[in-house]
Amino acid sequence: MKKYLYIVLSLLAFNTWQANAQIEDTDMDELVIDKLSRANIIEIIKKVRNQMYNNYASNNYQYFVSHQATINDTAQLLKTDVLYNVSINLKNKKINKSVVKDPMNKISMDTLFFNRYSGNDSPMYWLTEIVIRKYVNVPELDFFNNFKDYMFTRKKAKNGQYVIEFYSDDFYEGYFQYDQNFNLKKMEFELLKPYPIDHSQSKNGKFMFEKSWLYKKEKVAITFVTNAEGKNVVDELKAYEEIDDYNFTRFNSVGEVMIKDTDLDFKSNLVFKRK
Repeated sequence: MKKYLYIVLSLLAFNTWQANAQIEDTDMDELVIDKLSRANIIEIIKKVRNQMYNNYASNNYQYFVSHQATINDTAQLLKTDVLYNVSINLKNKKINKSVVKDPMNKISMDTLFFNRYSGNDSPMYWLTEIVIRKYVNVPELDFFNNFKDYMFTRKKAKNGQYVIEFYSDDFYEGYFQYDQNFNLKKMEFELLKPYPIDHSQSKNGKFMFEKSWLYKKEKVAITFVTNAEGKNVVDELKAYEEIDDYNFTRFNSVGEVMIKDTDLDFKSNLVFKRK
């Protein structure tokens, strides 16, 4: 369980992006399979990953974040459209964002549901903040690191750019596209096998909370651009998630149950788009 939790935490509006949609094509005229060894492809993947670490823009950009979440397929929990000022430091795994006052900002949420929680206890944190952080932190994505779990194929397009397709029975299937300088241009991937999260915390030998859930679906598309200085920038991120069997129990200092949620299901759509 701890392995799965580490993956989620470290990977650290609105048009609905349907979960059953197929991964889009790469918008290239022609792709030709490149006869490279597995070892050579892995070395290329490392170069692409490191280029994101070393060549990511330190500038602040404004992003419009649109989000929609429902519970148990029926009730809308929240629908927001908010403009943020964002800086991303991939080397330090830091994403700083602050709200920008804008007449287009809109926030609608089920306060009766969310007001029962405080801080990171709230499912809102996992439905919104973590969604952004785990996917924007591109170099930490599973297929850029856990090579033994994946099969890879590289293809080349007429325009000189490359596509690496990846597949794992236990995690993700998808592709990413990059140029001759190993700068990412686009990626799309989706989860093939659901994985569980099981997390608890105690203090002085007493449980503070227990939480668990199942990541049932993840479908993600990210596009990148280079700025005037040639640095990489996330241009747009779309993420669809389904979380099943969400269970949460919060205890007080004497072990009494303060909050208890059982077998909740969530669906979440999020768009993180540069203005």
